[in-house]
Amino acid sequence: MRDVTAAAVRTLAAVLGAGALLLPAALAPVPVGYSAAVALVVAVWCLLVARAGGTAQGGAVGFVRRRLGFRAARTVTGLYFAGFATGQAAVALTAGEFAARLGGDAYAWSVAILLAAATWATYRPRPLSTPVRRLRLAAVLVAAGGWWALGGTPDATASWWVLLPLLFGWVGIEGAVPGRAGLGIQGSVPEQTGLTGTLLGVTAAAALYAVLLRPPAPLADLPLAPLALLSALVLALYCRTNLQATGVRWHELTGRPQARGTATAATLALVTLTLAHLADGTAAALLLLPGSATAAILGAVAVAAVRTRKNRPKEKKSHDHDHHRPLEGAARPRR
Repeated sequence: MRDVTAAAVRTLAAVLGAGALLLPAALAPVPVGYSAAVALVVAVWCLLVARAGGTAQGGAVGFVRRRLGFRAARTVTGLYFAGFATGQAAVALTAGEFAARLGGDAYAWSVAILLAAATWATYRPRPLSTPVRRLRLAAVLVAAGGWWALGGTPDATASWWVLLPLLFGWVGIEGAVPGRAGLGIQGSVPEQTGLTGTLLGVTAAAALYAVLLRPPAPLADLPLAPLALLSALVLALYCRTNLQATGVRWHELTGRPQARGTATAATLALVTLTLAHLADGTAAALLLLPGSATAAILGAVAVAAVRTRKNRPKEKKSHDHDHHRPLEGAARPRR
């Protein structure tokens, strides 16, 4: 039971992050059925990938590389970079909207937050310590709970297209699936408990998202300014780490310095943010970009799970870079 609990906690730690605050702010109210549908797809995907050996030992890129080869793995790396670089436009815009509650223009705040995060990621690239990451997760959950209590009476106005943005909340699961066990394949007890715990973690995350995306009538009169400030700061912190992670992906794609990749990702995010501003776009619309990238990554891993390229070249372990966690839209890197 202890192993199952530990696996469930690891899954929650991989999945939960800025998405717990960003998705409700951008999309709520969302009918429970939509959240349940996405969670069901994720659970079935986990079972499929676990049967093929899992992604916990090499991440999504490593899994695809082993089964489909370097070209397919490079495509997945490119999806990580492009999807989540543009995704920082949604993170920055939402942070700016929170900051604007204190005064000022949301777009101006968004640009300032994005540039500050990019500068910090470029010139102070040291990864966050484990205590700071845990404190950040606690802060984002506190902020999400606060806005949930202020959410107002929901009405079901969401359309089918929100299914793609909802996938942003599951970033991290693609690299956290254990292998084989419990699916009719001979596996060890640790493997079985690992998969069981992963599925329990998926269920718990799905339940939390369903609640946060369906706020009740206001439960409390919370102070808005401190809550808005906390929300903006914690999203800015996630934006910084995400931009740093895109720098890692850029280095894997091009071999060029990570700092240049971070600057490229920040520029792409800034262009995306500005175009959305000019078109009166919302954070919900911006989330279509990383949501689509996440769907493509999950699809590539699923294809790799059911199809192994014949006569693929042997690879050295030194090529498996995917111990780097891709994105913190809803997840934290292991670093």
